[in-house]
Amino acid sequence: MIPFGLIALILFWVAAIKLWFTDGPKIPLICIGLWFLFFFGVPWLHWPGAVLIVAETTLGVSLLLINKYKSALL
Repeated sequence: MIPFGLIALILFWVAAIKLWFTDGPKIPLICIGLWFLFFFGVPWLHWPGAVLIVAETTLGVSLLLINKYKSALL
């Protein structure tokens, strides 16, 4: 069984790369910066790992929605 955290991680990076190629680096770089903030901030603040999974999922879905919106504008 594949853990949900791995699915969230793959979703985030695929969405970031897809949006980078279709729209440019501005929005994906902001989300990648937020991902690194959560990746290093969650252990430092002693929060549970589920916070990182929720952040990855939220950022990944946001990137997919932004990509869908920007592709509809073309």
